[in-house]
Amino acid sequence: MALFDERILEKEKPILKEKKTSNSLLFDEKELDKQIARIKKKNPFSLLQLPKAEEEKKKEKLPEVKKSVADIIPIIDQTDSGLFQLKDEGGFFGIWQLQSTDINAMHDQEAGRNIYTLAKTYQGDKDPFKIISLNLPVSTQKQQQYLEKKIREANNALSLRFLRKKLKELQYLEWGRTNREYFLFLYGPTELAVKERKDQFMRDIQLAIPLLPVSDEKQINLLYKLYNQNAKLGNKQ
Repeated sequence: MALFDERILEKEKPILKEKKTSNSLLFDEKELDKQIARIKKKNPFSLLQLPKAEEEKKKEKLPEVKKSVADIIPIIDQTDSGLFQLKDEGGFFGIWQLQSTDINAMHDQEAGRNIYTLAKTYQGDKDPFKIISLNLPVSTQKQQQYLEKKIREANNALSLRFLRKKLKELQYLEWGRTNREYFLFLYGPTELAVKERKDQFMRDIQLAIPLLPVSDEKQINLLYKLYNQNAKLGNKQ
């Protein structure tokens, strides 16, 4: 005898309702074509126009083009004391040359003292400064002037030939050789502040790296090189 009647279970089986699936699309292509046709009739170029946000961006004022180099360079003039004045109340700055030393040729104790002196000076100075290294042409103008004077005064053909040979060597050195030189830029709100910083630097690092004055002509050439990095100085111009 069966425990349950299969015919009764088939009658009581729950009927699962199928979900109606909609075949409708998210948009009607025909309706979309009609809308595009109506827009073209009103304004044929409306579809090519940019959105308002992009038009406003294009209408924004373009940056002003500087008319001359003087408008780009932040330097106004050189003062009587040899410092340079900056625009927009940027203050002043001065340029001094650092006499480099070869620490590899020093005793370990001496080299360590110089390194410590420089590190202490850099960390203790809170105001801005820059140290710039450049390869500048070797200057032999004084030696050339001396040899040219000797050539004019020479009466002996042998000495004249020797002097001319030395002059050509100096001219080649000035044309083909460069020296790695280091320069210190000190900044301050006033001329007095820059001079005081220079005096403080001299007291702090004079024993390690002496500060040397830079002639006005060399300072101008240095700034010209910094603002025209592809330019060449000396006889290589």
